[in-house]
Amino acid sequence: MISAAEILRHIELGESGTLEFKGDAIRNEHLAKELGALANFRGGMLLLGVSDTGELMGLTRDDNEERLQNIAYNFEPPIPLEIKTITIREKAVICVSIEDISGKPYVYKSSTRNIYYTRAGSVSREATRAEVRRMFQESVELHYEVAPVPRSDIRDLNLFLLDNYLTDYRNISLDQLEKDEQITLLQNLSLLTPSGTATVLGIILFGKAPSRFLAGTAIQVVIYDGTTKIDAVHDHKIFSQALVADLPGLIAFVNQYNPHSFDNSSGQRLEKMQYPDFAIREAIVNAVCHRDLTLQGQLISIEIYSDRIEIISPGGLPNTQTIERMKAGLSYARNPLLLQYLYDYRYVERLGRGVPKILTAMVNNGNPPAKLIDLGTRFSVILPARIQWVSPEAGKPSDAVEN
Repeated sequence: MISAAEILRHIELGESGTLEFKGDAIRNEHLAKELGALANFRGGMLLLGVSDTGELMGLTRDDNEERLQNIAYNFEPPIPLEIKTITIREKAVICVSIEDISGKPYVYKSSTRNIYYTRAGSVSREATRAEVRRMFQESVELHYEVAPVPRSDIRDLNLFLLDNYLTDYRNISLDQLEKDEQITLLQNLSLLTPSGTATVLGIILFGKAPSRFLAGTAIQVVIYDGTTKIDAVHDHKIFSQALVADLPGLIAFVNQYNPHSFDNSSGQRLEKMQYPDFAIREAIVNAVCHRDLTLQGQLISIEIYSDRIEIISPGGLPNTQTIERMKAGLSYARNPLLLQYLYDYRYVERLGRGVPKILTAMVNNGNPPAKLIDLGTRFSVILPARIQWVSPEAGKPSDAVEN
């Protein structure tokens, strides 16, 4: 966190494109303009309790933090703020830090209209139509994966898992690097931000406790004894640890509920599966790769019924993607960096063939066709069963009979 000495150095340098001074008597709409302009430009810092000329004034209100948060939530999407109150020369100053992340452009929802703000030098102003178009064009190139996770750093990453990854796939060992070299390497791998904060990507893949920082990163598996949610729950498990540690166990757990039977009718003992293993694995990995990480608090859900498996991922299809394009093998990477890491771990091949191969695997296994459903705020893959499952209490999987 920033110190009093650092704030004094900022004050001495004066306002800039990424630094703004304001007294706390400023009206809320003017404060919104400063926050929105910084967020839509390159991020930066707002010092509340400092005059435009750099005079240390201190604070006169006791509700500044609350109103800053309320103003931030009047933007769409809400602007993530890091707020700290520091006493300098017996005067309180609020330091508001705004990271340059992929949520931009931020639009302020005033009582009469929506407003986009930007910076021109050290001046905040309403953006022109051309500037707003440029913001949207630039936002396509940014991804939430590299957004900073507030109050996190390298200590919140599991260095054992990281070292295994680097040793196996990058021929590098963390143990052979100095501390500053480790940080530089992890910044280059998009696991830490330039300021040393862990990224969303770093916490999801290698975090010691991802759900402590990011609500909804866990994956929920529920096994029902029947065909609806009102039927008895046979088993239930939450996977909430680092993705690289959890994913093998998650796939293995789901496969426990993929009964196998044997067909002796041809004179050969042929093993049959209720679902093709590949289809289950690919559908789970697709849900992980393409979930909308901005929808915090919404879990990936895997629901296993007696007649189907439903794999539900937060976030609908992006504007450029359709179900028909997916079936044709045309892919869109919502989280390209996450995709790259899962490619390194050999979970994906990056050829856009995942959905076509799921469809083919289901047909070849004798299942009804897989269903792909875009529900706007979530995407669902439904794998219909090939054979009617008999619960372990009623009989063994080999007792299952074909539909």
